Order: sequence, then structure tokens, then C-alpha cells
Amino acid sequence: MSSNVAEVPSIDVVIVDDEKFVRGALRTYLSQAPDVAVVAEGVNGAEAVTLAHEHQPDVMIIDIQMPVMDGIAAIRRIVAELPEIRILVVTGHISDRYLKAALIAGASGYVVKDAEPERIISAVRQVNAGDCPIDAAVTHLLVADVRNSLPGTAVRPDLDLSAREEDVLRLLCEGLSNSEIAATLFLSESTVKYHLVRLGRKFNARDRLQLVVTALRTGAVL
Repeated sequence: MSSNVAEVPSIDVVIVDDEKFVRGALRTYLSQAPDVAVVAEGVNGAEAVTLAHEHQPDVMIIDIQMPVMDGIAAIRRIVAELPEIRILVVTGHISDRYLKAALIAGASGYVVKDAEPERIISAVRQVNAGDCPIDAAVTHLLVADVRNSLPGTAVRPDLDLSAREEDVLRLLCEGLSNSEIAATLFLSESTVKYHLVRLGRKFNARDRLQLVVTALRTGAVL
């Protein structure tokens, strides 16, 4: 007899962190999500590479500072050898140096360890869907770094942005999430997503992170 209940697609996740307590907390957080399954755990970057090949998960949660091989080196290896795996950095290090190194290595998102459980779950879902979640506190570091590198005569591009698109873009560059942008502008989240899709096309940006960086570098948001 066939069942009428559709199965929830599972997001297979591997957690890699040298702290046992952190691994346990992340596993507990993710166990709350019916669409997420933790399939393996590791304690260093070398194990991360091995587990990536053994399990080929959808998402890997990786810390940065670990023994044997650090997270940055592990991310670089995994992205080069298994580019279909999405990597979420969950770390206690809020630093523009670590952020840039992780993103250059190929990480898909960057969240701090003291984030709320719902934030961790949401970030896993976002990277699995191809988005690039970054905590607001870390986004501010990236924004400041990009702005400091801008020439003094940045010229705003003529992209024919609507007033609403400019508002959404400005708040995005301030590090607000979709729900926070929606609340600030009294819009629905679906409307915010619609504007972000249009902005991504206008700036030729593949994700929200690239949209932020491109908007700042071109002077679209000052």
C-alpha cells in the first residue's frame, strides 16, 4: 500500500570541530530539524577531507583553528576535490582575516558558534540551497574592509535601481537578514527575496555576498 505522506528530503551534514562540546551542541541543534541528518563527525582538517570523500555530504560544518590541518586548508582541499559539497564555517573567530581566507578557500557561509540554534539550522539550509549566509557581525567587518579599499572617487553605476531596490540593497549591506529587511521596510519576506533576485541580476552577482561586495566596490551603496 502506498503512503500519501511525502518524505522530507534529508540534508546530510558532517560536523568537524576539535572541541567535543561544540560537536555535541551542533549535533543537538541540528537534530531539531526534520530535514537535516548528521552523518559523521571529525576532529581536525585532515579528518574533514577523509570524511568528505567517505560520505560526500550535502553540507560540511567546519571550524577554522584545528590541529593536524586547519579548517582553511581543509576547505581548500575539499572544494578542489569535491566541489559539489557546500561548506559552512561555524567558528568563534570573528575576524575579517579569517572570513576572507575562508571565503577565498571556497566556504559558502560563515556563522559564529554562539549563534542561536535556529540560526545554525537556517544557515545549513541556506548553504544547501546555494545561498551564502554570513552573520551580521561578520558582514560588518567585510563591509568595512571593502569600503576601506575603495578609491576616493568611486562612481555610482547607472543600473536604474528603484527606490525600493536601493532600500533593500542598503540594508543588505548593513548585514540585515531577509526577515530583518522585511520588518524594517514593512514588506513580506517573499517581496524582499524578489528584490534581491532582481538586484542579483542587475549586479551580475551569484549570491548575496557577491551582491554586497559588488554594490560596495562600484559605489552603488556608499
